[in-house]
Amino acid sequence: MEAALAALLFGLVLAFMFQVGFWAYANNITLGAAQEAARAASAQGSDLEKGLLIGQRLIDGGLGPSARLVTLDGIEDGASVRVQVRGGWPLGLGGAAFATLPLDHEVHMQKQVWLP
Repeated sequence: MEAALAALLFGLVLAFMFQVGFWAYANNITLGAAQEAARAASAQGSDLEKGLLIGQRLIDGGLGPSARLVTLDGIEDGASVRVQVRGGWPLGLGGAAFATLPLDHEVHMQKQVWLP
C-alpha cells in the first residue's frame, strides 16, 4: 500500500515538473517573439504590422497548436514601438487545467532613425 502511494506521489511530482518545464519553454518562446517583433517593427523602413507578423510566426513555430493560448499585439507611435504578449500556460492534463502560469511580456523599443 505504501509503495503504491509513494509511486502515485512521485508520478504527480514528476508530472508537475514536466508542466513547469513546458511553461519555461513557452515563456522563453513568447519573450523572444515579443523582442523580435519589436526589433523588426522598429527597424528603419518597417512598420508594426510587419513586426507583429514576424512575432506571430515565431510563436506559431515555437508553440505549435498551443499558440492559441497567447495573443500578440502592439502600439506604435512616431518614436517607439511597444509589443505585448499575453496569455497563460495551463497546469493540468488536457482541457482540465486547474491553474495557469502567466505568459505576459511587454517590450519597448525606440525606432531606428538614420541621420547622415
